[in-house]
Amino acid sequence: MTGQQCCVGRGAPDRVRRWLSRVAASILSGAVLVLLPKCPLCLAAWLTVATGVSFSATGAAWVRGSIALLWIAAVVVMILRREFGRA
Repeated sequence: MTGQQCCVGRGAPDRVRRWLSRVAASILSGAVLVLLPKCPLCLAAWLTVATGVSFSATGAAWVRGSIALLWIAAVVVMILRREFGRA
């Protein structure tokens, strides 16, 4: 097998893999935002169960706001990359 033959046809799976990772990232970040509890007490309960550390309602509200801001920042970065052609 020559060097040229081993790399033939490898472009399509890489493109599909990149496309699937972008789709998964979009769906996952949107799902986190949709499934995020709106009530600070519910979020505090979820965080307590997930981490084993007690959270106050104020702390949970702060965490919820931080997650929402991170999600918005991720969406802005995704839009900018798409508009300016960076992969």
